[in-house]
Amino acid sequence: MNIVTKKGQDGISGDLEASLGQMGQNNESASISLGKNGFSLFATVNHRGRDSMRMSNDYEPVLSDIKDKYGDLPKQMIVEDGDKRENSSYDSTNIWVRGGYANENSEIFASVFNLDTERDLPYNTRYNKVFSDFSSFANISEYKDTGVDLSGLHRINDSLTLRALAYYHIHDDSYDSYDTPEQYVKLAVSSYSDYTGGGAVFADMNLTDWNNLSVSVNYKNDVHKKKNVAYVDPDESHGYERSQLDTISFAAEDTMTFGAFNVVAGIAWHKQTVGEDSGIDADTDDDDSDTFDPSLGMSYTFDNAGLVYGSIAQKTRFATFSEMYDDTGARHDLKPERNTSYTLGWKNDLAYTWLNNIDIGLFYHDISDKIVEVYITDPTDPDSELEVNQNVGTSKFYGIELSTLSQLSENISLSFDYSYTHARNESEDRESDYFRDIPKDSFTAMLNWHQPTLDINSNLRVRYRTDILIDVDSDEWESDTLTIDMGVKKAFTPQFSAYVNLNNVLDESHYEGYGQPNEGRSYEVGVKYRF
Repeated sequence: MNIVTKKGQDGISGDLEASLGQMGQNNESASISLGKNGFSLFATVNHRGRDSMRMSNDYEPVLSDIKDKYGDLPKQMIVEDGDKRENSSYDSTNIWVRGGYANENSEIFASVFNLDTERDLPYNTRYNKVFSDFSSFANISEYKDTGVDLSGLHRINDSLTLRALAYYHIHDDSYDSYDTPEQYVKLAVSSYSDYTGGGAVFADMNLTDWNNLSVSVNYKNDVHKKKNVAYVDPDESHGYERSQLDTISFAAEDTMTFGAFNVVAGIAWHKQTVGEDSGIDADTDDDDSDTFDPSLGMSYTFDNAGLVYGSIAQKTRFATFSEMYDDTGARHDLKPERNTSYTLGWKNDLAYTWLNNIDIGLFYHDISDKIVEVYITDPTDPDSELEVNQNVGTSKFYGIELSTLSQLSENISLSFDYSYTHARNESEDRESDYFRDIPKDSFTAMLNWHQPTLDINSNLRVRYRTDILIDVDSDEWESDTLTIDMGVKKAFTPQFSAYVNLNNVLDESHYEGYGQPNEGRSYEVGVKYRF
C-alpha cells in the first residue's frame, strides 16, 4: 500500500488484522478510512516483531573473512552456524496518516508518517570488520523515519493542469558496534541524523487532440550528519559532521498519437552538487556532476494482433552518500552511472482459455561507470581488504522477458513470468566477468484458486532461479534455487476471514544478497476483520 497516494473513501470503513508465526513473529495492524463531501482521511498503524529468524536445515556454515584492527579475532571464522539466525530480532511500530480535499478541478493532500524500529543486525556470513570505533558486529538500537508530504493539483482549463509536491523527511539511527559476535565489549555508538527536503512542480498541457506535453522541475536537498562516541578509543570520538548534497532536474515529455501509432519523446537534465563534506565546504569545480538524458518510445496497435513497442533512453543514477564513503570514513569521488537502454516487445490480449494475455520483450543496457561494491587491498594494511564502491568502465546487460496470464476457469487463474539475463563486466581492470546476485534465468509461476461453495481462496507460488554468483573472490555460485510458497484464506462472513501462509515449503537454502542467507521454512496464521 502506498500511503502517499491512498485516499479515504466516502463513509467510514477500515480493518483490523493480526497474525502469529514461529519464533515470536507477530504482526498487528489497524486502518480507518473516512470521507464526506470531498474531504477524506486515511490512517493506519502497524506493529511487527520477532525474536529471531529460523534458517533452513540445509544451510551450510561458511568461513567469514575477518578484518580485525581492534582485537585478536582470527582472519577467518564461522559467524553463523545455522538453526536460529544470529542477531535477527526486531520490533517495529509504524504510523501513517493522510488527509485532504478533492473536487472536480482541484485537490490538496497532506501525509505524515512515523516509522520507529529497534532491531539487531544479522551478521554477514562472508565478510566482517572490527575497528576500535566501528564494527560490523552490531545492533541498531534506534531507527526512526519521520516526514511530511504535501501534494496538490489544479485544472486551470481543459488544456492545462498544474501539479506540485513538497516533502521533508527526517531520519535518525544509532549503530552500536561490538568487539566480537558475542558482543562482549561495546566499542562505540555511531549516530546518524539526516534530513531530505525538496519538491517538484509539473505542468500538463493538452496542446491538441493528438499532442500532450508535460514539463517539470525538481529539487532535492540531502543533509547527512554523523557523530561517533568511541568508548575504547576516545580519540576517535567526534561531534556531528555535516555533509550536503543538492540535486536539481528539469524534464519534458511529449506524447503524440497518430491513430494507432503512439510516440513519447522526453528530455531531462540533472545536476548533483556536493555542497559540504564532513563539515568542510566542497570544491564546486570538482564536486559537480550534470547529465543530459534524452528518451524516445514508440508503439503501434494492430486491429487484431496486439501492440508492438520499442524505446531507447539514456538514464542516470547518481551515487548516494553511503556509496561515497568507505570503511575508514574517506569519501571517494564517484561518477554518475550512465545507462543507454533499448527495449523492443509485443503484447496482446488473446481469447484462448489457456492464454488470455502475453507480453514478450527484449532489452539491452549499455552501462558506463556502473557503481559496484568491490574489495581492494587496504593501503594501510596490505594483508587485509577495504570495502569500497567504484565505477567500473563498461558493462552490458541484455536478455528477454516473458509474462503470460491465463484464466483457466471462472475460479482458477495462472500467471508465468520468465526472464533471461546476460550480464557481463567488460572493464579492463575487472575482478570478474560476472556481477554478484544476478540470476541468469528467473522463473515465477502463480496459481490462484477460489472455491465458491466454501468461499476459500488459495494460492501457490513457485520461483526458480539459476546461475547466481554469490562470492567473487572464491568464484562461488549457486547453480539453481527453487522456492515454493502457498497460502489459504477462508471467509467466514463478508467481514471476517482467517488465513494461513506457508513460505519456503521445501526449506530451500540460498542467499538473498552477499553474505545474507534466506529464511528457512516458516508459517503465518492470521485473522482479519473489515468494517
